[in-house]
Amino acid sequence: MWRVLGTLSKESYDRQYSDRELLRRLIPYIGAQKKFFVLSILFSACRAIASLVTPLFFAIVFEELVRLGTSAGAITGPTTIWLFSGFYVLFLVLEWVFSYFNSVNKQKLQSNTMYALRHDLFKRVNQHELQFFDRNKTGLLMARISGDAFQVGSVMNTVVDFVEIVMFSVVILGAMFAINWQLTALAALVFPLLFAFIFVLRKYLRRYSLLQRRAEAAVNSATEEYIRGVQVTKSFGQEQRVQRHYEALQSRKASVNARRFFVFRSFPEIIDFFTAIALFIFLVGGGIDVLRGGITPGILYLFITYIRRLFQPLVQLGTFYATLQGGFAAAERMFSLMDVEVSVKAGGQTCPPLKGRIEFRNVFFAYSKKKGDVIRNLSLDVPPGELLAIVGETGAGKTTLASLLARFYEYQEGEILVDGIPINRLDPDSLRDQLGYVLQDPFLFTGTIRENLLLGAPGATRDDIDQAVKAVRANTFIKTLPGGLDATVLEQGRNLSQGQKQLLALARVLLKDPAILILDEATASVDAYTEKMIQDALERVFEDRTTIVIAHRLSTVLNADRIIVMDNGRIVEEGTHVELIRREGRYRELYKTYYAHQGMLEPMA
Repeated sequence: MWRVLGTLSKESYDRQYSDRELLRRLIPYIGAQKKFFVLSILFSACRAIASLVTPLFFAIVFEELVRLGTSAGAITGPTTIWLFSGFYVLFLVLEWVFSYFNSVNKQKLQSNTMYALRHDLFKRVNQHELQFFDRNKTGLLMARISGDAFQVGSVMNTVVDFVEIVMFSVVILGAMFAINWQLTALAALVFPLLFAFIFVLRKYLRRYSLLQRRAEAAVNSATEEYIRGVQVTKSFGQEQRVQRHYEALQSRKASVNARRFFVFRSFPEIIDFFTAIALFIFLVGGGIDVLRGGITPGILYLFITYIRRLFQPLVQLGTFYATLQGGFAAAERMFSLMDVEVSVKAGGQTCPPLKGRIEFRNVFFAYSKKKGDVIRNLSLDVPPGELLAIVGETGAGKTTLASLLARFYEYQEGEILVDGIPINRLDPDSLRDQLGYVLQDPFLFTGTIRENLLLGAPGATRDDIDQAVKAVRANTFIKTLPGGLDATVLEQGRNLSQGQKQLLALARVLLKDPAILILDEATASVDAYTEKMIQDALERVFEDRTTIVIAHRLSTVLNADRIIVMDNGRIVEEGTHVELIRREGRYRELYKTYYAHQGMLEPMA
C-alpha cells in the first residue's frame, strides 16, 4: 500500500491554496443557496431523530417479549407489542421520507451552485485579453468550466452530508451515553486509531485528486485538438503517432485513476475493520454485563444497533473525503484561473463617436519577456478616412499592431490614441463598438445567417441587413440557400465556402458601420475569382471610414492611400505604391517576389 502511495509525481504537491482558503472562497456560494442549505440541515436533523427512535421501539418490543415469556401462549400484552411495532414502522417510513426530500433538496443545491460557478468562471474567462487564450489551451479551459464546476458543485452536497454525519453521530453518542456511559466509553476506544488512518489517507487522496483532474484536462485538450486537426493529421499520415500520444495520455489518466481508487476504496475497508473491533469489544463487555444483570438483552441489542449505525456514516466519511478532496482540487484549479489578473480591464471612459484618427507613439510590445519585443519603438499617424496598407514578411508584427489598436493585447510602453484619446483610458467594449475587424479565417457561430449578421448590430432592421449584404454582393449566394437569411449555419460555418464566409463577415462589419475598419489578410485564403468579388465589395466598405488593410497579396494594396512596410516590429518604409517601387527598397523586393511567385510579370510603374 505504502509503495503505491509513494509513487506520486512532484506535480501533485503543487498547491496554491489551503483547504481553509478554498472553503472561505466557497462560503459565498453556500450563502447564496442558504434556503436549500438550511432545508437540507433540517431534513437531516429529522432523519437523524427518526433513525435514533426506530431501533428504540424495536428494543421495547424485544424487551416486552422477553418479559412476557418466550412462548406465544405466555404473551399477555399484545396491545403494547402492536403499539410499539406500529411506531417502529411509522418512524421507519418517516426516515425514508426525510431521506428522499433531503436528496431532492441537495440536488437543487448542487445544480444552483454549479450554475453560479460556471457563470462566474465563464464571465472571468470572457474578460481576458487574447494573450490569456494564447497561454491556455481550449480543452483545458473547457475542462475547468464544465468538469471542475460540476466537481465543486458536488462539494455542496458533501458539506451537507458532513453536517448530517456530525449531527447523526452526536445524537447517537448522546443517546448511548445517556443509556450506559461505561459501555459507550468502551466502544469509543477505537476512534483515535480510526481517525488517525483517515487523516493519513486524506492527504494522499487530495494529491491523487489533483493529478486526476490534470490528467482529465490533458486528455480533453488533446481530444479537442486532434478532432479539430484531423485533416492535417491525415494529410501527413500521422494517425498512428497521434493515436500513440492519445493512448499515452489515456494510460496516464488510467494509472492516476487506479491509484486514487485504491486510496478511496481503503476507507470503507478500514472503517469496517474498526467497526468489527468495536463490536467485538462491546459484545464481550456487554455480554458479560448481561450475564451479571447489569443491563438487559434489549439494551444490548439497542447498543449493537447504535454502534452499527454510528460507524455506518463513517463509511460515507470516506466518500465525503474523496468528494471533498476532488472538489477542492477542482476548486483550486478554478480559483487559480479566476485569480489570473486581467491585463485589459473593463471600465474607463466611454468612447465618443470617432472621426477615425489613429496615432502610435513610440510603442513597445512583447508577448512575453522571454520572446522579446514584437513591436519596437513604433510611431505612426493615420489621418481620418485614410486607407492604410500594412505589408511585410510573416512575423513582422502586422497583425500584432492591429490587435493592439483593438486592445486585444496591452502594450508595455508608449501610447496609442484614437482622435487624440489614449485607448487605455477608454472602456475596451466601448472602443470596440467603433472598430470593425475582419479576419483571414472569419468565424461564424452555429445558428442562422441573420443571427450571425446581427452580432455587431443587434438592433438592425431588415432593410439594414438587405443593404449590407447587397453592398458586399453576398445577396446572390444567400438567395440560393434554403431559407435565405434564415438558412442554418453549421458549426464554424462548415456548410459555406471560404469566400461565402468572408462575404458574410464583411456584411456583418458593414452592418456595424464602424469608424475604423481593420482587414487582416481578408483575401489570403480565397481563389482569384472570389478575391476579385471581395475586392469589388471592399470599395463600398472603405467609404467614409479609416481602414487598415493587412495583406500578403500585394495586389490588394495597390490603391491604398499609403503603404507601410514592417520588418522585425519596425516601420522600415512608407509611401504610395508608386513611390515605394521607385525607391527600390524592401517593398520593391516583396513586390517582385510576389509576382514571381504568381508566375506573372507586372510593370514596376
